[in-house]
Amino acid sequence: MTIWKDSKMATLYYSNETASERYPFVVKIDDKTILVEYEDEGSVQYRGRNKGNGHFELQAPDLRGTATLHVCQDGTTLEGSWIEDGIRGMWRIDLE
Repeated sequence: MTIWKDSKMATLYYSNETASERYPFVVKIDDKTILVEYEDEGSVQYRGRNKGNGHFELQAPDLRGTATLHVCQDGTTLEGSWIEDGIRGMWRIDLE
């Protein structure tokens, strides 16, 4: 399992087109699974499976959340979309 402890995330909210950047994240990826973890008034975890070819589908049951992430060509960036409790957005994670 590869672990990136100092990853950073930028997010965009579709509802009001606001963006926020550089939240610290921990990302763990192996051949079958992915875990994305961050702090937001407590620990938040998105867990999912590797669909192959760098595509991931994730769930965060505590937030009623689902998400996708895709590895970009450079191999150090993940991009995708998310839905949390009916709110939609996009995210980009720089693996560090």
